[in-house]
Amino acid sequence: MGPYRLGPWPGLTPRGGGVLVGCAALMGLAQTLLGPPRTAVPDLPLLGLTALLPMALATRIVRAPGAASAVCGAYLMPRALLSLAQPGLELPPLLLVPAVAFDLALWLRRGDLARLVPRRNARWRKRARPTHRTLNVLRSAIAGAVFGLILALVEPPFALFLGADAATWSGQNLLLAQGMTVLASAVIGPLSARGTAS
Repeated sequence: MGPYRLGPWPGLTPRGGGVLVGCAALMGLAQTLLGPPRTAVPDLPLLGLTALLPMALATRIVRAPGAASAVCGAYLMPRALLSLAQPGLELPPLLLVPAVAFDLALWLRRGDLARLVPRRNARWRKRARPTHRTLNVLRSAIAGAVFGLILALVEPPFALFLGADAATWSGQNLLLAQGMTVLASAVIGPLSARGTAS
């Protein structure tokens, strides 16, 4: 009855789902070549770049809210299952929380939050709501910076938990890596800025 369909990613055509899976495969290839982060500099900024680039490309091509989280989930699911089956395989990096934060910062508007809070004297009126949202460069850069900030906050403790050397994940090295990750992600974020989404 419309352009949308039911499925693993509701609202997407099979071609759109293929784009998301292809971007997840690109992310997996990049993460395999990069390997797990061992030091704060340069591994943390490189992790941010190689993780956000496929997500931003998927968002730009598919133009649907949640595309970045879907790409990240499609990458993490097989990787997490493999690490459960083979105990020697290292755990994947913590990318899902930053990916969700990227999607929220990119797509969420003030009106969306206002609809969550019921008003006391609200009248039921039909309003014409816009069906398309434009992604501008500034919002995309802010969303990229949010991704980099969340990644820079959650990945160092996870690396220390997995047994990384504490000297390389503390002090000025860590602050430099966090700043570089936020800046690099803010530069990559606007790749998702063109086009509109319903």
